[in-house]
Amino acid sequence: MRDVIVEERSKRLSSGKKKKVKTLRSREWKIAMCYAMPALLLLLLFRFWPLLFGVYISFWKWSFVKEEFLGLDNYVRMFTSDLVYFDPLFGWQIGMLAQSLLVTIYYAVGTIPIALVLSFLIAYYLFNYFKKTAQGMFRTIFFLPYITSQVAAILVFKWIFHPNVGIANAALVKIGMEPQAWVTDPEPIVSKFLTGIGLSWPDNLPIELGGPSLALCIIMIFAVWSSIGFNVLIMLAGMSNIPKELYEAAKMDGANVFHLMRYITLPLLSPTLFLLLIVSVVGSFESFNAFYVFSGGEGGPLGTTMSLPLYIFRNFYVYKQVGYASALSILLFVILFLLTWIQRKVLEKRVHYER
Repeated sequence: MRDVIVEERSKRLSSGKKKKVKTLRSREWKIAMCYAMPALLLLLLFRFWPLLFGVYISFWKWSFVKEEFLGLDNYVRMFTSDLVYFDPLFGWQIGMLAQSLLVTIYYAVGTIPIALVLSFLIAYYLFNYFKKTAQGMFRTIFFLPYITSQVAAILVFKWIFHPNVGIANAALVKIGMEPQAWVTDPEPIVSKFLTGIGLSWPDNLPIELGGPSLALCIIMIFAVWSSIGFNVLIMLAGMSNIPKELYEAAKMDGANVFHLMRYITLPLLSPTLFLLLIVSVVGSFESFNAFYVFSGGEGGPLGTTMSLPLYIFRNFYVYKQVGYASALSILLFVILFLLTWIQRKVLEKRVHYER
């Protein structure tokens, strides 16, 4: 009997404890939701609702007011006439959407690797060969381009590479070279190189496939210059979290600078590099200010600086095709979502997270 009574009491106590734990958890969850609700409401209002409303608009002919339901016509236009079209004189040609996608891809491929590699080399050199006070000074110097007004910095770059009064052409003339058109040159660099060695671009291939134009290369130079400071700052913060004992032990085993970088710094800095890669890809595909100011909002010369965000902007504000601009925005969202997912699936396996 005593054993039965003891078991019943223990069951009651355990059930009472479970009820208390459940009550405490539900109370904590309610408190947590109260704290998180303002942020969730802001996300819902300024992120998810515009996205859903943009999807709705993309099915309509919409010129600032709703006019006519089009169904999937805007999306059909994206993947037909705006992607490729047939010209009776020149054959198959690349449409404006395809050209803007190519410009965006050229921009991303031409800026992300260079910016990340340069940032890593600068951060590694600062971290290993400068004291804390000097590091702080150089952090500020490298971070200044990132916090400088982009419009003001771009105007300075436009003056430097102006074909008539720019100091870049003045320097070329000084050393006996021919001046360049720079920001007004629409010719792709591959076509320009072939011309320089006495060859020509194949007539049966669209000229847009010949790489970025010289005007787009100037925008790339500006993008690398303005983004290095942010990357260096984040990488220095990541390097400061690497235990110094690992470097000391490796040096005692005879490791040189390359070994330290290859087998200690890069693996332990991989989470930071992975984060910067994702941020850089998203930022390059969403870049707008540089393209708008450099080209005056026109995407010129000859559309060679017409990025996808600028093309969306022109369809919205210039052509008054709000429905089609919304469909293009959904396309950009899908592209970024897929690129981020692919990066996580392919590259995250190689990221070394400390446990």
